[in-house]
This record gives sequence, C-alpha cells and structure tokens, in this order.
Amino acid sequence: MRFHRLSDSVLRSLNSVTEDEGAVVFLLDTEVSRRLLLLRMILDAGAETPHGDAAELRQAWQLLETAERADPASFRRALVEPQVGVWAATMLRRLSRPDPQAAPGEAPLHVELGFLGQLAAAVFMNAGADFRTRVPVRDGRVFLPGLGRASVGGDSWGTAELWAHDGVVRVAAGGTTVTLPEDTESDAPGWEGLRRFRAEHAGVAITVTLDDLGPYAPVPALRAAGRLSPAGFACWQRWFGRMWPVLVDDHPASARALAAGLRSVVPLPRGERLRARAASSSDAFGCVLLSEPDEDEAVLAAQLGVAVVHELRHSLLNGLIFLSPLFEECDELFHTPWRDDPRPLGGLVHGVYAFSGVAHYWRARGTDGLAGFEFALWRSAVRVALKTLHGHSALTPLGRALVTALDEQTAGWHEEPVGTREQRLAHLAAAHRRASWRGHHLHSPQTHTGKLTTAWREGRRAEGLGGAGPEPELRTDPDVCRLDTLALLARLSLVAPGEFEALRGAADPAGRVPGAVRADVALVDGDPRTAVKLYAEELTGSGARPAAWAGLGLALTECGEEAAGAVLVEHPELAVAVSRSLSIPPDPVALAHWLAG
Repeated sequence: MRFHRLSDSVLRSLNSVTEDEGAVVFLLDTEVSRRLLLLRMILDAGAETPHGDAAELRQAWQLLETAERADPASFRRALVEPQVGVWAATMLRRLSRPDPQAAPGEAPLHVELGFLGQLAAAVFMNAGADFRTRVPVRDGRVFLPGLGRASVGGDSWGTAELWAHDGVVRVAAGGTTVTLPEDTESDAPGWEGLRRFRAEHAGVAITVTLDDLGPYAPVPALRAAGRLSPAGFACWQRWFGRMWPVLVDDHPASARALAAGLRSVVPLPRGERLRARAASSSDAFGCVLLSEPDEDEAVLAAQLGVAVVHELRHSLLNGLIFLSPLFEECDELFHTPWRDDPRPLGGLVHGVYAFSGVAHYWRARGTDGLAGFEFALWRSAVRVALKTLHGHSALTPLGRALVTALDEQTAGWHEEPVGTREQRLAHLAAAHRRASWRGHHLHSPQTHTGKLTTAWREGRRAEGLGGAGPEPELRTDPDVCRLDTLALLARLSLVAPGEFEALRGAADPAGRVPGAVRADVALVDGDPRTAVKLYAEELTGSGARPAAWAGLGLALTECGEEAAGAVLVEHPELAVAVSRSLSIPPDPVALAHWLAG
C-alpha cells in the first residue's frame, strides 16, 4: 500500500463528460490500497469479537501474506475482484454491529471471516504454487473469488480441505473430492467455472467475467439470474461482441476506459420491453449488473454500450468520492429527471455525472432517430440537475468544481439541433416525467387547497389562487413507478414502429407496455385531441393517476390551449389536490382553464 495523490491531470480527466483510461488505472490503484485497509480493519475487528475464531483468522491472514509474497500481481488481481469488495464492505458492517452473530438469512460469522482463506487460495492458484488450507463451506459449496465454485456437499456451514500440488487443485469435504480442471473457466464434475467473454476490435481488447456464481449480491435489491446455461452465456458473448466494435469505432476513449476498468457483469433476468435494468455498487468497482438487452438489431449494440458506460461512470465517481468527498451530509430530497422517487444530494450528484456521460455518448451517434431523441432527452435532464446543484451549500470545493466543469462542457449542447420529431418526443417525455413526479410527491398545503376547493364550489374565479401559490410540501409517494412511460413509448415508436402501430388499436396498451394507457399512445403519436378526450375520461373516473393530469396538460398545450396546459404541466399538484377534495370529480379541462385564470 502506498500514498496516493489526486493530481490535477487526473482530476481534470474525472471532471469530464468523457472517460479516461489513465484515470481508471489511477482509481484501480487506489482501490487496491483501500481494500488492503479494509482487510486490516476486518482482521482487527474480527480478532476482538468473542464469536469469531481468532486462531483461524490469524492463520488465514498469514496464508494471505504468504500468497502476496509468492505472487504480488496475482494478489492484486484477486484483491480487486468485485466479489472481494462486496464481501469486505458487508463484513465490516456486520462487525460494527453490537452483536455480529448471524441474523436471519446470514451465514455464521466464522464462514464469513473464513473468506480470507478463500481469497488466499485463489491467489496461490493463480500463481500456480503449492499450498494446503482449510476453508469454510457455504451451503455445501466453496467459492474461490475470480475462479469459480466447487460443490462438495456435506454440512451447510462446515469446512473443506483445499490444496494444490504439482498444478493439480482439489477440494474435499464430507467424503467428496472435487478436482478442478486445468482451465478453471471450464466446468467439470463438481466444479462450475467463472466464465469470461472477450471481444477485440482494431487492436483494442476487453475481457469481462460473467459473475453468475458469486455469493455476495452487489445490489441486494436486484435478484440475479443465477447460473446461466451454455446457451445463455453464448448470448452474452454475442451481445458484447456486437457492442465492442461500436464502442471502439465511435467512442474510443470510453472503450479504452472500459477495457481497463470493467471487471465483471452480473446478469439479471430480462426486464420489461425497452426497460432494461442496469446498476452498480460503490463496494464493487468495475462491476455492472445488467438485464438481458432487447434484441432490436439496429440499436442493441448502442444501447448495451451506453448501459456499461453509464455504470462505469458511477464506479469512477465512487472512486473519486473515496479519495475526497464531493458533498456533506444533507437532509434535503430532490427531484431528479431520471428517477421516480425523490433522491438525496448524493444521488443527484451521481446521476448528473452518469447522465452527462450518457448524453455525450448519444451526441456522438447522430441527430435523428433514437440517438437524436436520447441526446435531446438527457441533455435536458443534465441541465435541470446542474441548475439544482449550482451553488448548493452542501457541496465541497471539489464538488463545486465538478459541477462547474460539467456545466461548462454541456452548456453548448442545448443549441445543437436534433430532428424535429425527436425534439418533440424528448420534450414530451421530459415534461411529462417532471410533472408526473410533482403530481405524486408534491402536495399543496391544506389551507391553500381548501381555498381553491371553496372557490371552485362557489363558482368564483381562481385569480390569485392558481399557478405559483404557496410552496408545496414534499411527501414521498412510495407506490410511484413507471414515470418513464412516455419516454418508453417514444423509443418504441422510433425503433419498432410496427409494435407502436399495434398499440394504437389496443384496448389496453398496458398489456404490452406496462404503465401505458391509450391517451399516452395518442399523445406520443401526435394526436393531442384524442389524448385530451382519453385523459379526461380517466380523470373523471375513479383511481385516476397524477400522471394523467400531466398528460392532459401536454395535450392541451399541443391543442393550442397553452395557459390551461401550462398550469397542469407546471403545477399538477394543484389539480390533484382540488380533484381529490371534491366528492364528484370535476371536468378536468374546465378545472385546468379555471386554475389558469
């Protein structure tokens, strides 16, 4: 471990809408030192707990020290494995509890602490050295980071003998002995290898582990797909093989950064159509969780490429934050143009960093079709977020420098032309999402709502009551979801016009696109009068969505009723509050005109 200095050149590379290979290498180097510190903290904390076996822990530590001396390069590679990072962070959080004994769903403490021995064994195996040790068994299996998993059966939380001699590695427990194949990526009786997919184009190569075996979930809320079949693995190899030339040819800096920093992909089950899921974790540098992409031939490579670039940028920012904080603790919650829920300041900073890279990615891909739409959508989102962040008191000097740099680099984007249709769709998607978010999470103060409702009932004008009234209250709606429906429909109309055409005649579009209603389809299709009629029908029925007020506002605007449309787009929470205060739902178009004065 050594001292790391964040140089001006590295900082400039990180404070950018692009990715830089040199900055990735620097952050990986610092991650090695950070994980060494984590290991030492685990050793110290684990030795003090009365529930751990101090002797076994010291023995595992000594084995790890021997492994490092035997092959420092193999030790470094094993240390930066994403599974090692997730384990270390999880272990420290557990050891910091008053009682680190196993809670429901957790492995016994000795099993978790024994991961040190598994890490040491993996280093020895990579070095091709002889060794012998005992390691814990988890549910009848022994996982070796970066290599694979042996199934030995026996006790769920027992121990196994693990040794190597003359290049042959064996694992034994409960009368079962598993001999690892010479190529550990291959499967063998009792052994499942961690497979890697590879791609090369124009002299730039990438190798990525497909982690479908690791016992530690980088993002616990996302259910992994589990062990993939050979055919499933072949699909990922094919998808990355199609993506890589696009990145190398059109986004060379991003490709080189990914080649240096992308360590593993955790496959997730296929998501909804055009709602692919992607995530990353601050504990697992270079690990990306990805659902299977939609196989639209014309756009698969570009969409998979932007997903991995997006998540790599989260890893880069996490690495920077570990070196120096960008913001202080802040209790505020904020609107972000890419999430359904209100987010803390850190989430806003992370999002603007990631999506500035996303916008830059699409900017390089053209002004028409999907690329033009995505660029227009995300440049708008970044602009909104940067405006919120600018001058915020909780930002540190480094955080303010980051926001300023991104603002300067993206300022000129808003004058760049994109296709007329693409710009309209991007405006609809952005405005609808923002207004729907307000309708769900912002609430007009009760006193103001009462005045509005009384005035409506008495037939008085709303002069001075509608529009920008008192500051609304933020109360998070935990059930909100799919506020991106208009954006999804826009994408579908651009990449799969036949599927979008089928939605026009569908009695229930949600059966094909969850969250969509007929009014949304009409609005995206450029038929605002039909959209007004359909939104009004929903809003006079029971269980109307706040998003319907947002859609009605956009449809009215496109019909030329701009004042009524604007009040619903800018302050949909007023219409939601008045409508819910009345025993009989009002005529929504009449209410919009009344609120507009």
